[in-house]
Amino acid sequence: MAQKIPVTRDGKKGSDSLLIDADKVVKIDKVGHRDYLIHTKDNQYYLDFSLGSIEEWLYEDGFRLVDSSNIVNMNQVKAYDSRKGTLYLGDPDAKRTKTASAAHIHKEHITNLISMLQTSTSWAPNGNRQQMEIQPPSFVMNEDNQFSRSYATIRAMHAKRQAEEQLIHMAYHDSLTNLPNRLKFQETLRNAITEADAAESKLAVLFVDLDRFKIINDTLGHQAGDLLQQHVAAKLSEFAGDSHFVARFGGDEFILLMKGIQSIEEVLAFASGIPNCMKEAFYFEQQELYVTASIGIALYPRDGDNDQSLIKNADTAMYKAKEKGGNTFEMYHPEMNMRSLYRLNMEIELRKAVEREQFMVYYQPLVELSTGKIFGMESLVRWKHPEWGMVSPGEFIPLAEETGLILQLGNWVLQQACNQNAKWIAMGLPPLCVSVNISVKQFMQSGFVQLIEDTLRLSGLPSNLLCLEITESVAMNNVSYIQDMLDKLRQIGVQISIDDFGTGYSSLSYLKRFRVHTLKIDQSFIRDVTTDEDNAAIVTALIAMSQQLKIKSLAEGVETLEQLQFLRDRGCNEIQGYIFSTPLPADQFETMIAENKVLYPH
Repeated sequence: MAQKIPVTRDGKKGSDSLLIDADKVVKIDKVGHRDYLIHTKDNQYYLDFSLGSIEEWLYEDGFRLVDSSNIVNMNQVKAYDSRKGTLYLGDPDAKRTKTASAAHIHKEHITNLISMLQTSTSWAPNGNRQQMEIQPPSFVMNEDNQFSRSYATIRAMHAKRQAEEQLIHMAYHDSLTNLPNRLKFQETLRNAITEADAAESKLAVLFVDLDRFKIINDTLGHQAGDLLQQHVAAKLSEFAGDSHFVARFGGDEFILLMKGIQSIEEVLAFASGIPNCMKEAFYFEQQELYVTASIGIALYPRDGDNDQSLIKNADTAMYKAKEKGGNTFEMYHPEMNMRSLYRLNMEIELRKAVEREQFMVYYQPLVELSTGKIFGMESLVRWKHPEWGMVSPGEFIPLAEETGLILQLGNWVLQQACNQNAKWIAMGLPPLCVSVNISVKQFMQSGFVQLIEDTLRLSGLPSNLLCLEITESVAMNNVSYIQDMLDKLRQIGVQISIDDFGTGYSSLSYLKRFRVHTLKIDQSFIRDVTTDEDNAAIVTALIAMSQQLKIKSLAEGVETLEQLQFLRDRGCNEIQGYIFSTPLPADQFETMIAENKVLYPH
């Protein structure tokens, strides 16, 4: 907004004072020691008070000292006659056009002055700005050095405006990806809603959350995570083009706006293309990585009448897509809000449960197929809520992973399992190996090996009677670090098992390098092993591979005699499943091992 300049019509003391906008002024003439004549295109006034450095006061509005007797509003200059040294503050051919003298200044500097004022506010949406290097004049100035002072002012203003524009850009853009940020997206969405109402058109908000990003970020470090987000930002921007608005919402979340939608099919077609645009591998330190995304979609006006409700409902739909395994999209439906509320309540209760120790450890026996005897047990956490009763691990474990509570909960289970096993051995029961599931956050925590050593020492459990189960998604990321950690754990004497093998991005070469003790075949393969030829082939191959690598094979989820016979015929070493026992609380498991239950009763 232009400044207001106080003036009078006659320049006499006591006259009525007026305020005129600075942008209406074309020049200011110095007519006395401390007197100034203010010119607009059609009138002239007198400055209402004396000001020794008026040019510096008004420089933000484009006023520049170009002669010893006048200050010119350079935004009003329409032409410059370098031969005469005259600035035209309007049409040069019009009779009443006012002029200003620039006779004492070299013509190149007047040209530069006009050019700089025209370019000093140039800022492109992508953050790149036109820059003009402003150099001090290289010739001798007039005696009072007036132009040097004005030129320095221009340089300062040029830098000031660029800094201001950069701050504005930073306020509305994400520093990592240079995409518009949440604030800019919300502002754009609000404007788009107004436009959609006027045009009676539809909008779509797509909430995009990266799958498995936390695993990559936790195992390979923040540098890999940052580079991956820049990679995804570039892919999404390229895919959306100029037709749709893409922003980084925060963390590993991105959000897109589709305007002028004519049909839901148009939105679904666009959403189905996002997984394809992200399928290209991302490389970090010569390691090939892949990332997928869960996408939630909300439509305006169907799914919300303002920016907040549309974003919230798209976020809710995204969680539904994630629950289905990710790499897919879901449209918002009102019943999803009930699920979202339930999930929020569960998170609150989960935090209380950790503090109040509402958890308990169950144990499921691991059975050796050759003898039918129990050789170990897997420790499994269970949550008994005072009002809800037993809560399914499938409900609270993923939430604990997402909220970070898995670190505290997982370490507690580790301590409980080691203490309980040592207690049973002290009672004279047969020594068994206890398996404990280790999350990626636990495995990557600082001092994890020391934690294992301390837990074994405090519990008194021999190290060879502890087996740490890690999923292959953990094992196949940041291989050099994982291998170093596993080597240290083996030196302690702890056993290592790879869980859920075959369900993720398996690598046989890494498996050989890790030299694990046991490979657990996921129950999803065992479930239909006697009826599905593909599952049968996979299980047979995994068992054979384990034999070649001299690794024990353990089949999870064995429930029927047919499955048991299939596994025995293929040479599987160990099983776990309901055919022998469900997971049991500690006292019932103690009774089972005391009675020496076996798989093949006489």
